[in-house]
This record gives sequence, structure tokens and C-alpha cells, in this order.
Amino acid sequence: MDQAVITVSSRLRVIYVALGVIMLALWGASLIPPIETWGDPNEDGLSYVPAFWATITCLPVGFFLLAGAAAGRGRHAERARTARWLAAGLLALVVAFLIFQYIGDSSGGS
Repeated sequence: MDQAVITVSSRLRVIYVALGVIMLALWGASLIPPIETWGDPNEDGLSYVPAFWATITCLPVGFFLLAGAAAGRGRHAERARTARWLAAGLLALVVAFLIFQYIGDSSGGS
């Protein structure tokens, strides 16, 4: 069973790299609150929740995108194609949460 090899264009590889870097940046940003509250006796542990979920979602998606961009063809490109849609969905979710946070903060708390 010989399947056709998927080849990724150079434009799509740049998109994969950009999305992969954004996903890894989101994962890195989720680690900031736990690092800032490290050793604080009043910390309740809820600052680790975003880091946990970002490790499960953003980290693998970012690695799959970067691997697909580096390889450019084959099974890595197939996985990167799926990871591209997951990254777009995750970014849309993060942007929606940031918009809701901005609206909530600007309403004056009433």
C-alpha cells in the first residue's frame, strides 16, 4: 500500500513555524504565575492549572507544527496539518477569553 507523500509549500511552512512559536509562547506564558508564586505559603495551587492545561494542549501542538515545518513532507506534514487547525482553535479561544476579560475589567466591576 503505497500512499502519496504529502509535501508542504514554503508559505505553509512559514505559517507552521509562526503558529508553533505562538503555541510555545503561550505555554511559556502559562508558566509565569507558578514561578512568581514559588515558595509563597499563601499560594493555593490554582496558578498551576493554566500551566497544566497548556502543557497538555499547546506544547504538543507547537512541537507538531515545528516538526512539520522542519520536515516539510511525510507523516510530520500530515500531523502538522491537523495541528494547524488545533492551534487556530486554541488561539481563537484564548483571544475570546482575553476579549471577555477586557470587557469585564472595563465595565468598572458593577
